[in-house]
Amino acid sequence: MKFRLTAMAGAIAMALPALAHGDDLYLLALPLTSGELAYDRIHDQVKSNLAHARGYTGSGAVVAVFDTGVRGTHNELRTQLASTSMFDATVSRYVTPTDGHGHGTHVSGIVAGAAGNGYSYGIAPHAKVLPVKVFSSSTWTASSTALTTALKHVTGKSNVSVINMSLGGSSRLGSSFETALRGAIAADKLVVAAAGNAGGSSPLWPARYAKETWAKGQIIAVGAVDANNRIASFSNRAGDTARWYLVAPGTSVLNAGKASNTSYVYMSGTSMAAPIVAGAAALLEGAWPQLKAAEVASILFQTATDLGAAGVDSVYGWGLLNVDRALQPVGSLSVPLSGSTSTLSTSSATLRTSTASWSGLRAAAHGGQFRGITVDSFNRDFGIDYAAGLQAPAKERVADTLAAAGRALQIAERVGADGSRFVTAVEEVRAAPQLGVADTTRTLLASSAVFKLAGGHEMAFATGGLAGSYFGLAETDGTLANPYLGLARSASQLAYGFSTGDLSVKAGVLDGSLNAAMTRQHTPGEVASGRAAVTELNYALGRKALVGVQIASVTEGDGWLGTVGGDAMALDSGRTRTATAHAAWRLTNAVTLAAQYSVGRTASGSGSGLLKETDGVRSEAYAMGLVGRDAFVAGDRLALTVSSPLRITAGSARMMMPVGVTESGEHVFESRRVALASTSRETRFGLDYAMPLSDASSLSWVAAVRHNANHVAGEREHQLGVVFRTAF
Repeated sequence: MKFRLTAMAGAIAMALPALAHGDDLYLLALPLTSGELAYDRIHDQVKSNLAHARGYTGSGAVVAVFDTGVRGTHNELRTQLASTSMFDATVSRYVTPTDGHGHGTHVSGIVAGAAGNGYSYGIAPHAKVLPVKVFSSSTWTASSTALTTALKHVTGKSNVSVINMSLGGSSRLGSSFETALRGAIAADKLVVAAAGNAGGSSPLWPARYAKETWAKGQIIAVGAVDANNRIASFSNRAGDTARWYLVAPGTSVLNAGKASNTSYVYMSGTSMAAPIVAGAAALLEGAWPQLKAAEVASILFQTATDLGAAGVDSVYGWGLLNVDRALQPVGSLSVPLSGSTSTLSTSSATLRTSTASWSGLRAAAHGGQFRGITVDSFNRDFGIDYAAGLQAPAKERVADTLAAAGRALQIAERVGADGSRFVTAVEEVRAAPQLGVADTTRTLLASSAVFKLAGGHEMAFATGGLAGSYFGLAETDGTLANPYLGLARSASQLAYGFSTGDLSVKAGVLDGSLNAAMTRQHTPGEVASGRAAVTELNYALGRKALVGVQIASVTEGDGWLGTVGGDAMALDSGRTRTATAHAAWRLTNAVTLAAQYSVGRTASGSGSGLLKETDGVRSEAYAMGLVGRDAFVAGDRLALTVSSPLRITAGSARMMMPVGVTESGEHVFESRRVALASTSRETRFGLDYAMPLSDASSLSWVAAVRHNANHVAGEREHQLGVVFRTAF
């Protein structure tokens, strides 16, 4: 039995005058004429113009159009055909591309009409059309036999990804056609079919095959809406095919006509709506050839603009095709990982940098080293600059500095008869008086104990901010402490020392596990911690001078040189070996001149995210200062310092950056070396002076200048403040 199908459109020929066009509102990626801009209603309605402006034009995609043929010499189509000949399925042979009816020419122009040469252009203007004639020239009807022949012909063509059928009949098209259609489905073709112009409650066939389980979601039934996005009176509704049904503009659609190479006509019908959807599918196929047909359909469904009743309904199905939204990410974005099929959330692609690492990483970011791709839930790649996840070191706020300078700390120090020394730092906060009684809260911030033992031996313990004060020049002033020991954050100190003559030796560890465990009792989640092993040798040059060297191995609990990354940017815990030379010269009983210089080498770290390893990372820091106590008045403290914080002097990091997705869906990676060395050197000048005014009040001055702040040339920060504190 043969089934007859008809082309579903009404046409009115129009002669179009040239139009002047004012300032357009689009960031156009296409060279459009004033006529194309004036008559681009359907593009504005489905937002394909926005997709074009972002560079999506369908290049590489081929759409087979089963129709009345095509006028291959028309200005809109002469460069848009995938073949110089046309397969005529009614006679099973190749012929010259011609169209005695005009329907197929109009449909083809909607799919992929050229831009920049007339009054209309295609939804996918850089895609190609493969015309297949399925309508008899004598009756302009299509038999199921011709359609079956056309399907078999196209199924074997690997370059064809989409089939448009702007035709329909009132009943199923027979077993031979269904077998051929199943073959096209198995070959991963996406079939876009017009719903029909009978004004019925469900689509005609073959669009209605979309509801069959064997269609696997690879058939889209397309209905028509008018310029106001209302279902066209003639259009068949979604009905029992609602979950595979979209609508697109189908009234008075302008495109190529058959009369001449420069003729245009308005046509109405679901025949015009279907190629709009087919063109959108070509945009997706051209941009992401790895997509399967069912995925293309699913994207178009999920991104449609809902019309009618909320959700998928029996009139509009999923709603109006939204091309711009279809070409944007669907679902959550993730980071592909080399050597793995798993991905990580893009929200984990963060790197909290330190002063040591910021300058080099910032330069790499400016050089585009962090540009790559992220993928959506359909494994579509989208360009991204992961540099957006680089977090600069926190600014040193004046308010914080002043708060620390004027902190109501009680430093209690006791020295035993044997020379043992005990220090506690307690912060006092007085609440507002209630019932005439002031409530005072005391918090222990730090403590230190040095026990003198027989024979010049001693043991040292410390917690909080006093951890590490036993080593180097830390006790003289915090600015002069070895900055590498500060990488073992939240540490407790256990140390041993002995002296013989002018020589003294110290050894110990700083371990953050104890403090971290205590902190977790009050704060949920992980707490940063680290560990340092320290050995130090000091030599006294008389009673006024001291020189020393310090060797340390510092392991950070969650980063490298103070830099901490999210899962997609993380490296294994960094281990740095460091050497420090320090010296102090007591100018007077109250004033000491001191200096220290530290260098370090950080072992190669490894990671499972974008950052794979570091190599040859070397760093340095120095500080010198004039420190006095009781310099001007009893109980005052003065520190004049010049320092350069930790900076990386050499080394690199290797990244495996995702840069694309192959047609088989595999991720492509590019190995990149990122230089980590700082591009400049920061120099800090600081003044910190505090003096008591009475037992209950104090005055503090703080001034600081950071030249080339964070080791970035030209960056400057200045701080200046005065704090007066008193207790009532």
